[in-house]
Amino acid sequence: MGIVRKQSIASSIYIYIGFLIGAFNLLFLFKNYFTPEEFGLTRLLIDVSTLLAMLCTFGSCPATIKFFPFYKAYLPPKKNDLPFLTIVACLVGCILFLCITPIFKESIIRKFGKNSALFVQYFHLIYPLTISYAFWYLLESIEWSLQNTVLTNFLKEIGFRLITTILIGIYILQWINFNQFIVLFSFMYIIPVLILIIHLYKLNYFNFSLQVSKVTKRLRKHILTFSIFIFSGQVLGLIARTSDTIIISSQSAGGLSDTAVFTIATFLIALMEVPMRGMMGIAASIIAYAWKDKDMLKIEEMYKKTALNLTIIGLAIGCVIFLNAHNLVSYFGPVYGSLPTIILILGVSKLVDLGTGLNSQILLSSKYWKIDFGTNMFFVFLSIPLNYYLINRFGLVGSAYANFIATFIYNLVRLLFILKLFKMQPYSFKNVQTIAIGVIAFFISYSIPIFPNFFIDAVIRSLIFVSIYGVAIIAFKTSEDMNELFFSTLKKMGIRNNK
Repeated sequence: MGIVRKQSIASSIYIYIGFLIGAFNLLFLFKNYFTPEEFGLTRLLIDVSTLLAMLCTFGSCPATIKFFPFYKAYLPPKKNDLPFLTIVACLVGCILFLCITPIFKESIIRKFGKNSALFVQYFHLIYPLTISYAFWYLLESIEWSLQNTVLTNFLKEIGFRLITTILIGIYILQWINFNQFIVLFSFMYIIPVLILIIHLYKLNYFNFSLQVSKVTKRLRKHILTFSIFIFSGQVLGLIARTSDTIIISSQSAGGLSDTAVFTIATFLIALMEVPMRGMMGIAASIIAYAWKDKDMLKIEEMYKKTALNLTIIGLAIGCVIFLNAHNLVSYFGPVYGSLPTIILILGVSKLVDLGTGLNSQILLSSKYWKIDFGTNMFFVFLSIPLNYYLINRFGLVGSAYANFIATFIYNLVRLLFILKLFKMQPYSFKNVQTIAIGVIAFFISYSIPIFPNFFIDAVIRSLIFVSIYGVAIIAFKTSEDMNELFFSTLKKMGIRNNK
């Protein structure tokens, strides 16, 4: 776990800094200088473009992560044709996107015209957003395959949000109007993409062959089959994960305003998955190499440790957020009165997802990778109808319930597959112990009387919870990694010696 922990910590620091910048953007700048409809428009453009960008990659991203170890092992860099093949695949996908999308424009106008007319007005901005993000996807997967995750996480978590902050600042100073702001917003991914291109160029990654290599000839059927299935599965999974925002925008009575409310809730809950995002890139690469070397003990060790560590951190963050849900309503106003319920349901859903560890990476890198496609398809067929039905019936809260139901069943299915195929499961008494500590610490903190000032209330309530929870986790030695990290930090600070 050394390299995983090292790069995960560095990446997580960047991600948390990015979340602070994002929180400033969402909770202050967008709230005070944009209407809910304008804010909702930025979220919907991002979600739609993210989905379309995945389609444009044509499966080149999972193929890069899965098969790069084989190309690296059996070919010198100058004869490696994998970079050329993946770049061509992405280019073809973007060209097809430009040709096909206009066909569906009238249908999109009918769906969103009533409740989200602003999206129809700026629909054309999905083109620069989608194409630039498609190449971001590809370049990010290349960096992951090279086990370089810190730079991509820095750009993704800090770079994107910092660019947004700058654009909002220019808008606030009235140097540009909203129309110019949203146009510049649609081009914000270009700078990070150029930075990755320069970085990979310096690593001589683009010093590749245009001729078909012996590895490609031998693995072409496997690569093609893998790419089609995994690409389809990832697209389906992304559809399920972005369908709530899209369905809310088109079906909810509040349209883009309801999208803004739901975005605040999902942004806060996304804090829980920062550790997973920090370790995902490096862990995916290490698991791929472990499968290549048939090192099942390494895979099982990562499965158990990541599930435990993600639960510990995710539970802590989730409890702090929910403890302060009433303060968020006080800050945003009565329009956001549904936030506590949505946060609670989405928080439990995210904890279920984190608690199953890196099950997706394990399945994706194994010979049973088709299961990843099957379970993603199952998730979509479960999630979209649930979202559509429950949003129409219960509004925003319905989307949260749909998310929880679909996530729970989806992760349970994956957990059972891994148990049956590899005789692995990620749980032990330590996982139960973590939940028990979290529940006790939560109810102690929750029982504190509410202070009139919501800022003081948030600080005191959070500090009490973190103190009780953190001390208990360390004292009961719940996680070897957490204790090692804690005491090594004390040692570096000069608080604890080597004894």
